[in-house]
Amino acid sequence: MADQFEELKELREQIDNLDTSIVNLLNERAMVALNIDNVKENIAKDEMKINEPHDPAREMEVYKQIQQINKGPLPNNTLVSIFREIMSASLSLNKELKISYLGPRGTYSHQATVNRFGDSVIYSMQKTIADVFNSVEKKQATYGVVPFENSTHGTVTQTIDKLINTSAKVRADIYLPIHHQFLSKSSDLSDITKIYSHPEALGQCSKWLNAKMRNVQKVPVSSTSHAAELASKESGAGAICSSVCAEIYGLKILDRDIEDLQDNTTRFFIIGQSYDGPSGNDKTIFSFTVDHRQPGALCNALAVFKQHDINITKIDSRPSHQHHWHYIFILEVEGHIEDETLKTAFSELNNCCVDVNIIGSYPRSKEL
Repeated sequence: MADQFEELKELREQIDNLDTSIVNLLNERAMVALNIDNVKENIAKDEMKINEPHDPAREMEVYKQIQQINKGPLPNNTLVSIFREIMSASLSLNKELKISYLGPRGTYSHQATVNRFGDSVIYSMQKTIADVFNSVEKKQATYGVVPFENSTHGTVTQTIDKLINTSAKVRADIYLPIHHQFLSKSSDLSDITKIYSHPEALGQCSKWLNAKMRNVQKVPVSSTSHAAELASKESGAGAICSSVCAEIYGLKILDRDIEDLQDNTTRFFIIGQSYDGPSGNDKTIFSFTVDHRQPGALCNALAVFKQHDINITKIDSRPSHQHHWHYIFILEVEGHIEDETLKTAFSELNNCCVDVNIIGSYPRSKEL
């Protein structure tokens, strides 16, 4: 028994020594990160560009590297979480860095933002998607996180309408699996007379709503978290939101995972003042209009990408508000705007389109 206690003491001393080494190495890493930021700042000044503290391509490179060198016993996802916080702590050393998102706490936007930037940076809650854009445009926030599209319900129109009318640029994307819960103060679904949620969440749970809540009033609100807040103050009200909201607002989960499709996923955009150079595996999003009076005008524009073997991964259209039945087209394609192939394609696109606007070029994220 005495030998075992002695062994335990030695192991704890090893832990203490390792902890000391880890703390020293973390601070050494933070100093290198600060030096990198200083060098980037000088380069940005020389080139008259904006210094971006967050580098999404480098971030993904770090995650890939630590998973390749990991020999266990810690699993890869645990190490990624640890390094996310390490990088978050390094970012927080930049005192002016602030991230805005669609609040309040508990929204899926909040979850996506914290999953990407960690717990150490400063966050700014916004009431609407437009407010997130405005905070970045006015430089009240360094970056903003906005929902762009959902695998079940499609494009988030509030976001795409802002993307075609903003000075902000898309610099990265985030994938977040979405699982909706039904929350209420009540103890039984039969007591529910009103349901609050964001319009996108209501659409993603249409089958459940039709099956169990067909005749119950549905009230669209600005966010799923706000829906939970309203439901917590009203008898007979419920909310479709995340399980996180149950703890935040003191609600009961009456039904779980009520989304139409279990692989329901939302893609978010990180917006900032500029986008980075090519990473070697990128996407570009842009908008354009054509002369609608010309037969085949849109076909001619799309043919440019076919001719250059450029894959179009998404296409949307929105009213231009210039005159009736005139549309702005929004495309996402593979490649970076600085790639020679895309440069050539956009040169040709300008000859057959009007108002071509690059919204962002960004490294492709792995869908989780």
